[in-house]
Parts: sequence; C-alpha cells; structure tokens
Amino acid sequence: MKYKVLIIFGLIFGAHCFNLLRKSKLTVPEVKTYEITDSITGKTYLLRKQPKLKKSVVYCTKHKENVVVWVDWHIHQTPEYTYRVDSFKNYLDRTWQERHYGYKIVP
Repeated sequence: MKYKVLIIFGLIFGAHCFNLLRKSKLTVPEVKTYEITDSITGKTYLLRKQPKLKKSVVYCTKHKENVVVWVDWHIHQTPEYTYRVDSFKNYLDRTWQERHYGYKIVP
C-alpha cells in the first residue's frame, strides 16, 4: 500500500514538473547596453549597466576593461549630467581621499 501511494505522488509530481516545463518559455534574456560619451576625450563606451551614482566601476564591452565612470550632475540644465571616464588601473594608483572625493582626469 505504501508503494502505491509513493508511485501516485511521484507520477503527480512528475506531471506537474512536465507541465511547468512545457508552459515556461526558455528564452535568453535580452542584454541591454548603455552607450556613454566621455566629456573630456569624446570617446564612446558601451556599458552593461547605466551609471547613476557619483562614481561607478563598470565593465566596458567595447574596450574590454573595467573603467571608472564619474557622473557630474547639472541640475535644471541641459544636458542633465555628463560623464568623465578613467581607467581602473589609474584609479587604483590614487590615494584614498582622491578615490572618494574625485580628482582631475588628464587625457
């Protein structure tokens, strides 16, 4: 009697899993890329996530390296913000104070 109940529960569970698999769409999610332009050099960077903070470390798919993106906000102006981009290697050479409060980026 125990085995019959286990077999029935196993069949119900298997049918449920098959039904979920049949109904679900097995598609690859769309990867969004954001294109930003450096205000100092004018280079274009393709990023996987949009930098919204003052400082963001993101991976550039165009140059295939990590970059540091500084966002300068301009309230009630057009454009609303501009980007300054620096290499991650140059960012690591800076002091703690320069990393947190910003520094001048030389092209």
